[in-house]
Formats: sequence, C-alpha cells, structure tokens
Amino acid sequence: MPDNELAQIAMNLTFFHWGIHGWIVYVVMGMMLGFLAFRKDMPMTMKSCFYPLIGDRIYGWIGDFIDILSIITTLFGVCTSLGLGTIQVNQGLNYINEDIKLSTDNQIIIIWCITFVATISVITGIGVGIRRLSEVCFGLGMVIMLMCTFLDDIWYSISFFFVIYPHLLFKRNNHYHNIHNKLEKSHI
Repeated sequence: MPDNELAQIAMNLTFFHWGIHGWIVYVVMGMMLGFLAFRKDMPMTMKSCFYPLIGDRIYGWIGDFIDILSIITTLFGVCTSLGLGTIQVNQGLNYINEDIKLSTDNQIIIIWCITFVATISVITGIGVGIRRLSEVCFGLGMVIMLMCTFLDDIWYSISFFFVIYPHLLFKRNNHYHNIHNKLEKSHI
C-alpha cells in the first residue's frame, strides 16, 4: 500500500477517534451537568445526571455508587493518559537526542516532572496555576500546529485536510471494515 494511502488511513482513524465524535460524549455530559446544576439547583456530581432516570434515589447508596464509579473511571483515564503520554515524551526526547534512552527510569522521571508541574498548578489555584498552565499548553499547541503546517509543504497539508474530512463526513458506511481490510491486505 502506498505511503500516501497509509497516511490517509492513519489520519482517518485519528480524526474518527479524536475528532468531533470523541468530544460529543463530553459535551452531552457537560450540558446535562450544567442544566441540572444551574436550572434545577442540584449538586454538580455524576449522580445528578441520573436524576431523570431514578429520581430521589440519587441521594442514597445508588447515587454514592455512581459517584464512586465515576471517580474510579476518571482516575483510570488519567493514569492511562499519563502513561501513554509519558511513553510518547520519552520517545520524542529519544528522537531528538539519542543519549536519552527509552527506559523505565526515564519514564518515571518524566512522570515525576509532570506530576510536580500539575501539583504546583493545582496548589496555586484556578486563577493562577491552572490558568497559566492552560495558556502555556494552548500556546505550545498553536506553535507546534503552525510549525507542522508551514515548515512542511503547506499545499500538501491543506489538500490532505480537505481529502480527509469529506471522507469522514460522507463515507461512513463500513468505515472500520474497509480500513481493516486494507491494512490486512498490506500485511502491516
């Protein structure tokens, strides 16, 4: 399979998982929490989202179970993101400087550094720490995006963007089936 087609498949899968499809779940939960908290004067916890289904039972053990389950699943999600991000940072540093080895020790150091920055951000509060960290991350993301766009062939990047999105919007039938068949045929 040609590299260009593999790149298109990779971008299709990326946009499918991390595009609007992945964020819809967060939007629905945020809208539900916001509506119930500000219009119905309910606590801003996950158990409030179940009020239309189970009523006042959210204030008993069922509601407590829902809140505990949401905390545990959030913890697992954060740990997974931290672990995968640490591996990516370690590989990126190794790519830039081969003296930095891919090792568990380096990944533990990266986890400690990320945890330290996050702890300082939380301790200093929303107005200072979290706000400044968010601004720095947004700025770095914009710089990286612009560098990837303008330091490479800009017309390729733009045309690639316009090739991928129509495919996602209009060719939804058997999306995964077609991609996995193509990948299996290429023996990757």
